[in-house]
Amino acid sequence: MNGRELRIDKQILKSIRMKYLLYVPLTYDENDSKKWPLILYLHGAGGSGTQPDAIRKEGLPARMEQERDFPFIVAAPQCPLGAFWNTREDEVLAILDELEEHWHIDSDRVYLTGFSMGAYGVWQLADHHPERFAAIAPVSGGGDPAHARKLKDMPTWIFHGMDDQVIRPSESQKIAEAMRKVGAEVELTLYPGMGHDCWKKVYANEGLYRWFLEHASSLQRIARTGETWMEAHQEMDTNRPLHEQESQDQPLSARPEWTDGQSALGLYHDGTERLRVELVQESDVGDLLEHELKNQTFFRQFTATRDESFYTHEEQVARVRRSIEAAAADKRYTFMVRERESGLLIGGVDLMDVKRGSLQSAMIGYSMDGDYNGKGYMTEAVRFVVRHAFEVLALHRIEAGVMPHNRGSLRVMEKAGFEREGLCRRNVNINGRWQDHVLLAIVNPKDLEEEE
Repeated sequence: MNGRELRIDKQILKSIRMKYLLYVPLTYDENDSKKWPLILYLHGAGGSGTQPDAIRKEGLPARMEQERDFPFIVAAPQCPLGAFWNTREDEVLAILDELEEHWHIDSDRVYLTGFSMGAYGVWQLADHHPERFAAIAPVSGGGDPAHARKLKDMPTWIFHGMDDQVIRPSESQKIAEAMRKVGAEVELTLYPGMGHDCWKKVYANEGLYRWFLEHASSLQRIARTGETWMEAHQEMDTNRPLHEQESQDQPLSARPEWTDGQSALGLYHDGTERLRVELVQESDVGDLLEHELKNQTFFRQFTATRDESFYTHEEQVARVRRSIEAAAADKRYTFMVRERESGLLIGGVDLMDVKRGSLQSAMIGYSMDGDYNGKGYMTEAVRFVVRHAFEVLALHRIEAGVMPHNRGSLRVMEKAGFEREGLCRRNVNINGRWQDHVLLAIVNPKDLEEEE
């Protein structure tokens, strides 16, 4: 037998057919040149078939059916019975092409999300066509960790219920870890006490849509800086900046089980995989003073005016002792944040103005060394302290305030589970000026479960 190497080069036309739902904002005007962002939603197995009503019962379409208006155009294709999304990529892309051709779609702001079977489709479609999407958000699914190599530049927010018995949360954890290892901007949110249908929580979260809009496929990721605030009357915290520029976050749960040592979710009893987060001690004084001196110029833009005496060993000793006494009195808890590997002090998180009785609440604030912004450290630290506040201190509610222009810090709080509640006008004096702050809050999930 003679073996030969041959190649065929021939164009084949393919006829495709697929139904889809389309939701268009009430303010959309075909005569207006305004471009609209698009969310492409891939349903789970329950939505498969030929009847579009099946799609309306779950995921993002379920919200769209009740939504009076929405700042996105939303498209939801329907996969045939017995098929999977990885066999219907041509159809989905044809729908996307048709929408961009006939509707005012901003092709730089096309976002991909999907539930269950659709989440697997999200990973597959984004892997094969990363240039088409600005960000992705798979829900209650999983994917081949090998996708991470091609998607390392794809902003990704993964969601899963911790009690999911259909698709284990470990499926999302595995691919999130693979994304983290290649340096991707990835976030994993695990919902305590929720099962496979956590999409109800996901698509009701306004933070997801704000996060989408922060990303555009043709632009470099938006540079973000920012600062959160602390109440001015707190002695330990009056002069601390609350600042972080986020870019790369790690997959951590908002409230995993409290255990000694490392948990299955990468949290420790004394911090996270990368950080030690522990209550301040007198032995921290030297490092704290060095930290303040190093960041003196950087912190000045975010804090009230400081006396020169603040930068003395004596004042830092007094500061730390006040904090230790406040913790003993259950008034304030000050946590030092250190790199686990090096032991270097890089920031702090504070639970302030602790109230008991009928409130069971506190304020939260944080600061970060200017050289360590953009590494996701503060997201990890805030999450750990929130978990500590709910599971150890048994608090019901935690509030935070963030300057409206501070998108980085707003994202830190939202990724830790905080939700926006309003705007506080000119409520904090920062570096000699009264500043507005967005009010955010989070409620202990255990208390929410009891109410339900």
